[in-house]
Amino acid sequence: MKQILHYLSFWLLLFLAIYFFIYIFPFPLDWLPFQIGKGISELISEFWQWLVLFVAEDLIGYSESIATRNNGSGDGTYHFFKVVVQAILAIVLSIIWLLLDKKMVFYNKIRSFITVYVRYYLGFTLLSYGLAKVFPNQFWEPQLTDLLKPFGDISPMGLLWKFMGYSVSYIIFTGILEVLAGALLFFRNTAKLGALIAFGILLNIFVLNMSYDVPVKLYSFHLLILSILILIPYLRGLVNFFILNRSADSYKSKPYFNKTLHNRFGYFIKGILILFIASTMISNNYENQWKFGRKAPLPILYGIYEVESFVKNNDTVPPIVSHNTRWKRLVIDRYNANVTKMNDEVFYVGKEIDTVNEYIELKSFKDASNYRFKYHLKNQTLVLTGTKDYDSLEITFKVRNKSDFYLMKRGFHWINEFPNNR
Repeated sequence: MKQILHYLSFWLLLFLAIYFFIYIFPFPLDWLPFQIGKGISELISEFWQWLVLFVAEDLIGYSESIATRNNGSGDGTYHFFKVVVQAILAIVLSIIWLLLDKKMVFYNKIRSFITVYVRYYLGFTLLSYGLAKVFPNQFWEPQLTDLLKPFGDISPMGLLWKFMGYSVSYIIFTGILEVLAGALLFFRNTAKLGALIAFGILLNIFVLNMSYDVPVKLYSFHLLILSILILIPYLRGLVNFFILNRSADSYKSKPYFNKTLHNRFGYFIKGILILFIASTMISNNYENQWKFGRKAPLPILYGIYEVESFVKNNDTVPPIVSHNTRWKRLVIDRYNANVTKMNDEVFYVGKEIDTVNEYIELKSFKDASNYRFKYHLKNQTLVLTGTKDYDSLEITFKVRNKSDFYLMKRGFHWINEFPNNR
């Protein structure tokens, strides 16, 4: 019985090592600037797409379409099939390995390198997400359209994103913690503390993803398991220190190589790798603030415009719900524009603004509707004059300032005589 348990424990270690290597690779090739690394990453991605589709469609007979393109979701049908395929492959390879290396001689030789590989992957991942928060690019502030949308129409993920995006200070705080955990994971003497902090962060992220239907559940779960695996060698000491009130033995790290020269070369490569990837992340996130983030320039005519009068073919259209062609509101947001009709139907439009001749063109994404207006903005009043098909339109708007919304003007107060929960 002991021998069976012994082999089972060995097999489990092998399975986890092989599975996570398959899951993580081609890291760090996809982080490096060389085209050969990116080319290998693309080839591996194409291989997994072929294998997953072959298993799902040809072997299992799954008849529904499986999207493989990256659309921001990590919880698609393809991703679940991919995890199953990778797990099956890891089971087969671990059994073969165990049969060839029954005494785990080779595994024991490379175990420390597997741990380093996992630590660095988790460290760089936390660094990546953390820097996207330190330079607050991951979560955007509530947009103009968000401020007008009924609370009940917000998706769970949208609610989480707006909660996070509202407070820059909280975004930066969470980013600092992720950067700290990632940096600590790069060094063996601080890896235990880094993994503890990472576990707390990733557990919270995983629960948020599960609770708010964020489609990164599979990925965050894998990162959480990685933080646990890094902590396993320190488990006895952690239990003694935190639970049993006993002294914990110090962890003695051994050199990876027998020769000093080899160790020094390894430290040199480590330093170059960390400095290059970290500096690239910092540079990209810093620049993205002005490209896509909060410091990016706002579009011309950015704002909320409430319709005061709507004149069609020289006839004033009254503001009643039955006039479904009359506009109620125009919003020109940071990344999009939309029009609200009198029945509160919202349709999104593409916008092209000619600031020289003061023209704005709005093209509906839903149908072939195309509006071309001459605009004039003065004293918080916007006037659009133009045509739609064969109809002439003259629409007068009153500007509604973003700061008029209570959420945006409330701000922070040290002293609150009463809870301001409204």
